Amino acid sequence: MYTLYYDPDTASLAPHMCLLHAGAPYRLTLVDRAKGGLDDPAYRRLNPHGRIPTMTIGDPDKGGYVMTEAAAICLKIAQDHPEAGLMPEDGSRAYAQALSWLFYLTNTLQADTMVFHYARRYAATTAGIEQVRGEAGARLGSMLGQIDRSLKDGGPWLAGDAFSAADYFLLMVAGWLEQFAIPDPPSIRPTLSAYLRRAQELPAAVEAYRIEAHGPYF
Repeated sequence: MYTLYYDPDTASLAPHMCLLHAGAPYRLTLVDRAKGGLDDPAYRRLNPHGRIPTMTIGDPDKGGYVMTEAAAICLKIAQDHPEAGLMPEDGSRAYAQALSWLFYLTNTLQADTMVFHYARRYAATTAGIEQVRGEAGARLGSMLGQIDRSLKDGGPWLAGDAFSAADYFLLMVAGWLEQFAIPDPPSIRPTLSAYLRRAQELPAAVEAYRIEAHGPYF
């Protein structure tokens, strides 16, 4: 049994979609950030970094274990349930593409999304905050442009014909960027926008949005 510690429309969303896609038995435990849930001692014992998501596999006190980081959790679910098709066949070209995209999205697109949204953490003055947001926004626009071109050249999914967990991850981050109103949002690019509409109509995405009571965004 998996337990996913989540807060709606946070980095737990892609793992939630992956769990639903896999048809895996799981339960959700809310970590209410607005009420200090990230600093709750019981949660910190599971995730000392105080971040979302966290997922337990079994009972950590009875031989189970804890995982953190959304991309790693998505990959774990895919590996545990190969029949679900959350990753292409291991060793294939499509697998290499999907894995590359998953790591790119978490290391690059998601990282700069957080810089844009939390610019106040990186500068002390109003002018400095606006500069951080402006530079991060420009980088994000460039990244989305590259993703749009890749989909245009090789779609319909990030790994070509093969759907993967990376597509749920991009749907998650793109939803934030649309809400954050970056200067060049995902929705202005026809190929990327059509891809995101297709992804958000997948049954697991529809169900995750329903359970978490937010979205869709395209």
